[in-house]
Amino acid sequence: MTLLEAQREFRIRYYLWATAEFEREIEESLPGFSSFTHGTVTQTAQFMRRLEKPKQRVLAGGLLKRFHPVAVDALGEVCAKEEEKLLSQRDSYCNMFPLCPAAELLEPGVTRLTGKAKLRRTILNQFKAAFGSRCFDLVSVGMDPELDFKMNCAGWVLTTHFEFHGRNAQMEYWNDIISPTKGRYGGPAMALAEGISFAGWLGLCGATWEWLTERDIEPACAAAMDFCRRFFHVAPKLLKGLEFERIAHRSERPV
Repeated sequence: MTLLEAQREFRIRYYLWATAEFEREIEESLPGFSSFTHGTVTQTAQFMRRLEKPKQRVLAGGLLKRFHPVAVDALGEVCAKEEEKLLSQRDSYCNMFPLCPAAELLEPGVTRLTGKAKLRRTILNQFKAAFGSRCFDLVSVGMDPELDFKMNCAGWVLTTHFEFHGRNAQMEYWNDIISPTKGRYGGPAMALAEGISFAGWLGLCGATWEWLTERDIEPACAAAMDFCRRFFHVAPKLLKGLEFERIAHRSERPV
């Protein structure tokens, strides 16, 4: 199996799993969406709650098809007119919101936005407690401004990356599935999949928490752990038959 064949097959499986995950969110009244207090995920949830569940599912189908074009093309699916209509309405709704949240968050003394150091420390402690036994290279994981965790999965390296920024993008994360070997310039020789996150698998771009206050730290970090757990649980199934040793690849050197 070539890398391109494996990537295509993974994207199909990932899309089908994401479809089931979106259905789960709808049935449970969007619990994952609720961990985001501002931004596109929150705005999408607000729009969806205006719709009956059948129309929520139609919109979900449109979002998924737009974000997973390779899988959709491989499966011969197309975006229906009703899906396109609801996508357009959702996009217009999200564009109505200003970049800044409610004014009271910006007034001194009303509430305090959390700093990235505290967010980073909380994520580091929670991730190590939940998944540390499955990770390798934990000695250096806490030394960088950002956080990278690595674990072995089906011969690949499943990485989890966290970044911490300013108030309008305080924390974001994503998973990559990369080779355990390095290429000519020191990076991974191959990448099976990149940029996997809760918002990403639902067709909403990156999973970014914005304008978090001190009281938002624990819920946001707990949600990030849950999203990681959900993907870690399904990853071996998504990778079955796509193990690294099955992929025909050029000569690389071990990490």
